[in-house]
Amino acid sequence: MTEWLNKCHFGDCLETLRQMPDGLVQTCVTSPPYFGLRDYGHAGQIGLEPTPDQFIAKLVEVFREVKRVLTDDGTLWLNIGDSHASFRDGKATPDSARGDSDGTLVPKGSAKNRMASTFTGTGIKHKDLIGIPWMLAFALRADGWYLRQDI
Repeated sequence: MTEWLNKCHFGDCLETLRQMPDGLVQTCVTSPPYFGLRDYGHAGQIGLEPTPDQFIAKLVEVFREVKRVLTDDGTLWLNIGDSHASFRDGKATPDSARGDSDGTLVPKGSAKNRMASTFTGTGIKHKDLIGIPWMLAFALRADGWYLRQDI
């Protein structure tokens, strides 16, 4: 068990967590990737799931492992931001055409361009906040976590 203490561990978070013994950690402080905002260039990365529901399901899977490695009185401090719904046509779109100022192009397939049809039929409008923090908080509560505070 001491091989896990006072060290940084690098790798896929689920794989690393699954190797850790139960009840090892007193506190977890984390800020996972936000939905659809960045492409870090790694296959299977968190944040580029096709839908918000799939993103939330992946995070619940991760935090189920976090809960397992926490002590009985352990705490989780989670910083998660929201994302705005973005309807793109799948083509390179000048930022200036979207109301941004620098005029740079957003390449087809980039994180900013990948949400073109994600929200069809959901009632979520272009530029709406998706509600990711609330979705995650309620999903974690349904998975057995206690929701104690939001900031």
